[in-house]
Amino acid sequence: MHLIKICILVLLCQTAFAQSDNGEQKPLNAECGCQGAVEQAIDKVTRIYAGFDDKVTTGNRPQYDKLLKDVRARAPRAKTEGECLKILQDYTSFFKDSHVFIIWQGWRKKGVSAMQANAGRTDLVEFKQLNKDFLYLKLAAFDQREVGKIDSILIANKALLAKTPHLIFDLRGNGGGNTSTSDEMAKLIYTNPIVYPSWDYRSSTEYIASMEKELKSQKDTANPYYGRAKRLLKAVKENPGKLMNDGEDLQRAYDIAPNAYPQHIAFLIDKGCGSATEFFIYEGKQSKKVTLFGTNSHGVMDYGSDQNFDLCDGTFNLAVPWGRNGWVREFRIDHVGFAPDVRIPASEKDWVRFVQRYYAKRDNAVK
Repeated sequence: MHLIKICILVLLCQTAFAQSDNGEQKPLNAECGCQGAVEQAIDKVTRIYAGFDDKVTTGNRPQYDKLLKDVRARAPRAKTEGECLKILQDYTSFFKDSHVFIIWQGWRKKGVSAMQANAGRTDLVEFKQLNKDFLYLKLAAFDQREVGKIDSILIANKALLAKTPHLIFDLRGNGGGNTSTSDEMAKLIYTNPIVYPSWDYRSSTEYIASMEKELKSQKDTANPYYGRAKRLLKAVKENPGKLMNDGEDLQRAYDIAPNAYPQHIAFLIDKGCGSATEFFIYEGKQSKKVTLFGTNSHGVMDYGSDQNFDLCDGTFNLAVPWGRNGWVREFRIDHVGFAPDVRIPASEKDWVRFVQRYYAKRDNAVK
């Protein structure tokens, strides 16, 4: 059951512009040109992006207006796809949000998505017993295939988990994926109901059209999520351009003893942890069992539910999120990330051993 809105970090293998055969010198489509692409990008970000009013404030409005003047002056002079790409990227980089970005068709032709790159890998999930007190579990991608493997491991090793006090859950480099935390993963860390703050959605013609299409495709109209979506659709229609809340906060609860083993779960996190992984980190922060070790996460999930829009003839594509995470009412991680409870110094090479030493020292101090 997916209780949270997942937004995937779209990572492309981008070929360097220095190469002569990658198409950066390809002439732009004369019918649209860079000017048309830039104007469409500005329009869509201004109307659709859930973080626009948070990012463009009274304090930095002069800086933003200066940027608009600059990109609009440069756009008509751009003759190649590479030149226009740079202008579009200069615009989207202002928002410092990894979910606001440009995709160029040249990358799509030569590169592969993170999911495609991971398809043949066998090292994304790992489980092993380190000793009688510690288990190690690794999840390097939050795709359905890998989360399914984690589920199978947790189910097959219930007896071992139930007698082992410590688990090290290695999430380093996990930039997200196409799914959310599974029930088995949530049960593993569970000590109390996990709360998911309600989201806000920016009303736009595009969002309304998307919601109407989704509701028409739903056959189970008795489902509470159908009613929730219907109420939200009514709200966004009545409040064009505004952020509207999608309802009450959601909770995930299980009948699990809070002191069940493993009693101590270490999440290893770093700057490579983003998107769906940051949701799991957030769930972990609500557990009394979980301690975060490492460095700050990526900091990308204040805004989500990313949408892709073709600009002009589709040479360029704009990704922009129309949802805002409800946790921003209490805190923000945008461009900063979740901070670890225990920061591992840069000089430490073996993070797993660091965690083991940390708990050994703490346990001895308690004794």
